[in-house]
Amino acid sequence: MKKERVYLLFISMMFGIVFNIGNPIVPIHTSNLLISTNIVGIILASTGLGLFLFSTFWGAIGDIKDRNKVIGIAFFGFSIGQFIFGLALNEFVLIGSALVSGLFAAGVLVNIYSYINDNFENDYDRNKMLSYAVSLTLAGASFGYLIGGKLGVLFEDSIYYVFIIQAIIGLLVGVFIYFEKTNLIDTDHHLTRRHFYINMKQVFKLPWLPTATITLTFFISFSHNNVKRYFDFYFLDSNYSTSQLGFIIFVIGIVCLITNLFIAPLLLKRLHNLRILNILFLFVPVLLFLSFYNGTTLLKFYTFFIFYHFFMAIYEPTAISLMSKNRAVPQGILVGVRQSIVGLGMTIGLIVGGYLYEINNLYVFYFAVLFYIIVFVGFTIISVILNKEIVEYNGGKRYDWNWTW
Repeated sequence: MKKERVYLLFISMMFGIVFNIGNPIVPIHTSNLLISTNIVGIILASTGLGLFLFSTFWGAIGDIKDRNKVIGIAFFGFSIGQFIFGLALNEFVLIGSALVSGLFAAGVLVNIYSYINDNFENDYDRNKMLSYAVSLTLAGASFGYLIGGKLGVLFEDSIYYVFIIQAIIGLLVGVFIYFEKTNLIDTDHHLTRRHFYINMKQVFKLPWLPTATITLTFFISFSHNNVKRYFDFYFLDSNYSTSQLGFIIFVIGIVCLITNLFIAPLLLKRLHNLRILNILFLFVPVLLFLSFYNGTTLLKFYTFFIFYHFFMAIYEPTAISLMSKNRAVPQGILVGVRQSIVGLGMTIGLIVGGYLYEINNLYVFYFAVLFYIIVFVGFTIISVILNKEIVEYNGGKRYDWNWTW
């Protein structure tokens, strides 16, 4: 199991690196092609559409196949999409290639999280492993941004080279993973093709608590993806360089890495997931608002904006861990549904964000603040309902959080 842990963390980090190398260059690439921001929103949203349409599919396939092969194929497909994206000369090819990239990117994280949820029965071990996987994905993302930013300066006159380099790295990683001998076949679910169709039907029979939390995931994805992607445009529009953008994302990644390695596992050990989520979304909208209110400076980005990411870094392992409490549905299906909703929020959010950014480049961030407030209210309502059920359940005896799932 120790070898599998190291291997999973390696995949998590490589996904973060490969997936993000091209991100700091997208604003320059689309600007060179004279594409308006609202069309850019549709291009970015195409990646989210791929995640929405195929996350559940990839999760279900991973439940019946060796996740090694599935993840390797996902890296291949994503790399091809990014290669085409870099050579695209109009918005239609950009939209199509971004859709392909999102379609295949969906197969990586959903299978990492599903394998962890299925094969780590102990809550503490599972939460710790999820935190490590998320932290290394974020660390990889920060390195990806740093590499991409530096490459953007190096290939300023031939920006498509950055996407070609990204594709080559992705293909090499995909080949390594596909032929790697480490076994990522689940121990809990020995499923067949027949089970694939049976379990897909369970998506529509989830209890109220996972349904409610997945619904709130839409609002979180809508907001956070807008903040992440349009921050790149906002930062560069504020006359900072791609190298500076890469560095600030690198710093954010290091903060998130430390948070998930040390703070998230400790919180998950001491507090229930819903309590943590309530605390997070009390601070998140406030910090995001302060990051952009009344003018922005590098000092604000290195304080309020980094603290915003500090709290959001804790969110992902907390939410995935909460989903893992449902053991009735195979984790590939359940995590796949959640990732699909992440993709849906990303798709709609980035389209709306493109139009908002076109009107005023701050509106997209203020809209995210509004949605985060809705999320806080939603988790508060869920907590109130659960507290009522605790009192009513067995005359107020000690509550087992798992039974609601």
